Amino acid sequence: QNDALVGDLQNRIQNLRSITIAIGDEVRDQNKFLDEMQNGMASNDNLLGSTLQKMGKMYHSHGSMSIVYLSLFCIACFVVVYFLMRMGK
Repeated sequence: QNDALVGDLQNRIQNLRSITIAIGDEVRDQNKFLDEMQNGMASNDNLLGSTLQKMGKMYHSHGSMSIVYLSLFCIACFVVVYFLMRMGK
């Protein structure tokens, strides 16, 4: 009876070991994915920061109407793309 219980216990330990290894592999994969995502976000943050700096320089050098025209152009492009996508469905 004890031998059967020891065998059952060994099987359970082996199952737990396999599960633990699988969890460790999944955690490593998720950490790698999060690191890649963080690097992408940092790159986007740098790009956005430099874009805002350039817009600030443009605002100070060309006056405020340039920003207004640029904003209207961006909004118009967004609206056109939105309607084109909506018509495509």
